[in-house]
Amino acid sequence: YAQAGPTDAYKKIAAENGQKGWKLKFWTFAGSLGAIANVIILSYYSVIAGWIVLYCFQVFLVPISSMDMAFFSETIFGYVPPVLCAWAVIAVTAIIVMKGISAGIEKMAKILMPLLLVMLLFCAAFALTLPGAAEGIRFLFVPSIDNVESAGGFGKVALAALGQCFFSLNLGIGTQITYGTYLKKDSNLPLQIYGIPVLDTAVALLAGLATLPAVFAMSSVTGIDPSSQTGPGMLMYAIPQSMYAAFGETLGAVLTFVMLLLVFFAAITSTTAMMTVVTTFAEEHRHMQHKNAVLVISVIVAAGALICSLSNTSVLNGITLGGMNIQDASDWFISNLMMPFGAICVCLFIGYIWKPENAIKEIQLGSRGFSWAGIFKWLTKIINPVIIALIFLSGIGILG
Repeated sequence: YAQAGPTDAYKKIAAENGQKGWKLKFWTFAGSLGAIANVIILSYYSVIAGWIVLYCFQVFLVPISSMDMAFFSETIFGYVPPVLCAWAVIAVTAIIVMKGISAGIEKMAKILMPLLLVMLLFCAAFALTLPGAAEGIRFLFVPSIDNVESAGGFGKVALAALGQCFFSLNLGIGTQITYGTYLKKDSNLPLQIYGIPVLDTAVALLAGLATLPAVFAMSSVTGIDPSSQTGPGMLMYAIPQSMYAAFGETLGAVLTFVMLLLVFFAAITSTTAMMTVVTTFAEEHRHMQHKNAVLVISVIVAAGALICSLSNTSVLNGITLGGMNIQDASDWFISNLMMPFGAICVCLFIGYIWKPENAIKEIQLGSRGFSWAGIFKWLTKIINPVIIALIFLSGIGILG
């Protein structure tokens, strides 16, 4: 509707609907939070993506049988290689974003996303051929109260799931608003939007099928407890060890490389989206030229990545926030605080400032209808904010 990034979109619509003084400033600030959040995310996310790059090279330099947790710790606790790889990720991201939406991001997505799906199918097919793979499928699809309790209870699990949902779909940090500025007014929004969670969930399930069956199937050989591995530990320890145990050194190394490469591709699609949000903010709010904005943001993010990477080393690991180092604390802050807050702001802004009927009119442009129109008002004004708030309060321990 506003044809602007989050900051100017909030400001324009708020002003049109009679918001003045501190109220207008609040909603303008709410829009600006997306830029702040994305700078923080890029700072630590590029470090993790840098680990992937580093491991892609390591697959060809060392036997994957030696890629245990000690090797992982040695890799991420390094001073120079992790920082250089993080900066390489930032540089690739900057080059793509500098080319713009059509010549950069759209062209990249048309190549990487289909390739990512093919690679996921390839890895899943290999993993599902292993004896004992059914145990991994069962872990993925069959609910377990014991697992929920061991993970800290429903509140923590729900908050983690909500954070993953927000992070995966880039909700609450301005990405959807920023990309929305490039849509034509006659775009069929309902049709496009329905496809996003379907594709996102399908890719997530494929990723699960490409990893968990292999790890569970080989657990008796590798001695790895699959349920104890999460995040980087699963990808950089359990996967190489399982691929080695199942397929040997050579084929196992190839499959490990393919798995790491597709994760890197997925990471680049995310980093470009996040940098686009911050670039749009700099262009609209600071009146910077596109290339200059990308360069300035890249330097700021590179500095943040340096701090996050060194927080895993003896240089900065003495600085902790809530018992976590700077990188982990940044991740927790974004996933558990800023994203839920940003999502609630979107709901309340549409529900009480812009008004649902105006949003529905915009949604219906270019489409034959909006089947959710009847419940949309209640979702934005009450249901979604309450659900997000309850999960958030439960996850941080205020509600039992």
